[in-house]
Amino acid sequence: MNQIIINIDKFQTRAAILENGKVLEFFIERYGEGTINGNIYKGKVANVLPGMESAFVNIGLEKNGFLYVNDLREFEEKYLDGIENSNRPIEDILTVGDDVVVQVLSEPRGSKGARVTTHFTVPGKYLVLMPNNDHIAISKKIKNEKERARLEELFKEIKPDGMGVIIRTAAEGKSIYHFEREIQYLSKKWEETDRKISKAKIGDTLYRDNDIVTKILRDIFSNQIDELIVDNEEAYWEIIDYINAFSENNLKTKIKLYRDSKDIFEVYNINKEIENALKEVVWLECGGYLVIQKTEALISIDVNTGKNTGTLNLEETVVNTNVEAAVEIARQLRLRNLSGIIIIDFIDMKLEADKIKVTEALEKSLSKDRIKNNIIHFTDLGLVEMTRKRTGNPLFYYFQEECPKCNGTGRIKSKKSIVESIIKEIKELSTEEDIRKIKVVTTKDVCHKLEEIYLDFINSYLAKKGKILELVESIHGEKNDYNILLEK
Repeated sequence: MNQIIINIDKFQTRAAILENGKVLEFFIERYGEGTINGNIYKGKVANVLPGMESAFVNIGLEKNGFLYVNDLREFEEKYLDGIENSNRPIEDILTVGDDVVVQVLSEPRGSKGARVTTHFTVPGKYLVLMPNNDHIAISKKIKNEKERARLEELFKEIKPDGMGVIIRTAAEGKSIYHFEREIQYLSKKWEETDRKISKAKIGDTLYRDNDIVTKILRDIFSNQIDELIVDNEEAYWEIIDYINAFSENNLKTKIKLYRDSKDIFEVYNINKEIENALKEVVWLECGGYLVIQKTEALISIDVNTGKNTGTLNLEETVVNTNVEAAVEIARQLRLRNLSGIIIIDFIDMKLEADKIKVTEALEKSLSKDRIKNNIIHFTDLGLVEMTRKRTGNPLFYYFQEECPKCNGTGRIKSKKSIVESIIKEIKELSTEEDIRKIKVVTTKDVCHKLEEIYLDFINSYLAKKGKILELVESIHGEKNDYNILLEK
């Protein structure tokens, strides 16, 4: 069973996509912290970098947006000098201080600002309107050639002049009635946006993409979903209104209002799955496990047999573990919203046929992913290279922050290192003449380490200086931390 579960309270909106009780995707929008993907802003060029063929654009955010020259061509044709198919370098198109309108392609992350473009798109349920591009594109997921030809001919007749469309997968089999109504709606939204450009100030939002409930209704809710359950009555009726306006009426029977006082995410075990998705280790049903780690450059996923000893032979155990891992990896990528370069280290397999079997399992599972991904190949080292398009923030962004002790390394100083630091500090402090007692307050483990090896040496050293040591166990101290107090 495929379900959409939506929880709305006064602080946030959360939604989860479930398949047979397992969470496939998770969305969250905290009030005041909405995503900016798809938003269109009035910006000003802050810097032009000819060597990088790009410019930085101030759009009113903490960090300037990054605009690559190829993402500027359509804007150049329509709003700047009207030159079509220009190959001019960016420094001949923009200068510092120029106004430019941009749409956010990807959210700011880490030290990087948002990636922006002037290839504007206004998405709907069945199509995406491209105001600056007179072109018709069809989703690759529509495989039937007759259907592709039908849709192309139909849209040649109804698309607005001077505008293009991307025909989405949901359009397959739909009638002209659905498309005309949506084109009219999207064209009106773009006209409203276009009118704002001349009067807008730098940093103004000209177009804002929909909230997560509307995005889910637009992009995900379809006949493949068995039920949508929401725990907010006001949102329930808004969903009904949206379906009446843009979707098939039969979808209304799948929408249900949850009235119980218990947290809907607890009832459907979503909170537990999210908690597990924030861990590095993911256990497989066969007893094997994955280790998922993120670095600045890429995502690494290591597959291990773990407790899976198999029942027949080693090779079969390895292949079965890898196949199950491939399915789970595809789910974890969607659930955690991991993107960029992804390297998968499957357990070594000898036969080429086994590698193909695992790759096919991975490809099949990834084919359900709405976000574009691409498996490159098995490398000579036996690693699978793949990519996944960056869309929105990863799951950990909403629930975790950098550790102030380890500064993101995932490790802290060892007990031995802490002891060495304490001894070094004691030696430095022992030279001060007006100090009589040095008091070290630290954790139980560090105290034991000091007493076990170094205490006699420290006491002897301080006695020669006319000073004494007091060692105190800290009840509330942080792991492997310490404080030194001085008494006259």
